[in-house]
Amino acid sequence: MDLPEPATHEYRFDAGVPLDLAAVRRWIRSVLAGASPEGLEDALLLATELVANALDHAQGVRALRIRCRDPRSAVRLEIDDARPDLGLRLGRFSPGEDRGRGLLLVDAVSRRWGVVTHDDVYKTVWADLAG
Repeated sequence: MDLPEPATHEYRFDAGVPLDLAAVRRWIRSVLAGASPEGLEDALLLATELVANALDHAQGVRALRIRCRDPRSAVRLEIDDARPDLGLRLGRFSPGEDRGRGLLLVDAVSRRWGVVTHDDVYKTVWADLAG
């Protein structure tokens, strides 16, 4: 039996419009309404970190996508930004510092994550989660 393609849900960010992170988090909750409480919290945490990374380091976020067949199973988060030339690497976190934890959290919480560059126009940072 062939599995159906994962459903893709997309949240677009408008350039020049202030980010409403509460609205983004409400959207994630609605898309993942059937997820376990732990899976939903992991998705909210990772989406927040990836969006913040794009805002802080990559000239803003273009889109957030959630791909899943069923929110109780595997979920993939994808964040597009406008800096394909900007690579990502795990930071180093020191006690007392308020920066450097974003990708460490992504690495710790996700099953795997990575980056795809699209024709030197934008990049997608993705993270896979259990549902």
